Parts: sequence; C-alpha cells; structure tokens
Amino acid sequence: MKMIKAIVRPEKAALVLDQLGNAGFRASTKFSILGRGKQRGLKVEDIYYDEIPKEMLMLVVEDADADKVVNIISDTARTKDEGYFGDGKIFVQDVERAITISAGKEEL
Repeated sequence: MKMIKAIVRPEKAALVLDQLGNAGFRASTKFSILGRGKQRGLKVEDIYYDEIPKEMLMLVVEDADADKVVNIISDTARTKDEGYFGDGKIFVQDVERAITISAGKEEL
C-alpha cells in the first residue's frame, strides 16, 4: 500500500477530490495548512508572505493504483498547461498496515 500526501492550492482541492472520486478513490483526508516552497514565500508590493495557505490531501491506495492517483492529482492541481510556482507537491510513502478500527480488520 502507498500513502499519498498532496499539498495543493486551496482553489484546486475540491476539483482534485472530485476527480479522484470519479476515478473510484473516494476515501481521503483533507487538512488546511500553511507552508512555503523553495521560493520561501511571496512578496506582493511591500508585503512579504512567508506562510501561504494550502490544502493537504491524504489517501492510502493499493500499490498498483499509486501512479494513477499521482497522475490525477498532478494533472488536476497544475495551474495552466505548464504549471506555476506554488502548484504544490506530492509525497508517496510505503504503508505497512491499515486497520479499520470499527471492524478490527487489517484492510484498506
């Protein structure tokens, strides 16, 4: 299994979740977060913003589905065709076990 964590622009989060749901990946968690990338924030006129609002989407999928999910997220979250600074980042991690608390079963 793989855990996929995607940091995306707030205005893209709902669309990404819709596209994932349409592809059969309905189980997810969403967090509102603050962060910055390599550019270390954003300067607009005289104001410097070093923490930018973002959304983190997190889901666990079978290994065989990981690339499909990553492609859906990156294609949907990308600004314009060529992308833009601040579009986000995707992290993919191995998951050893997943346990459904209500059933007490190891399952996704």
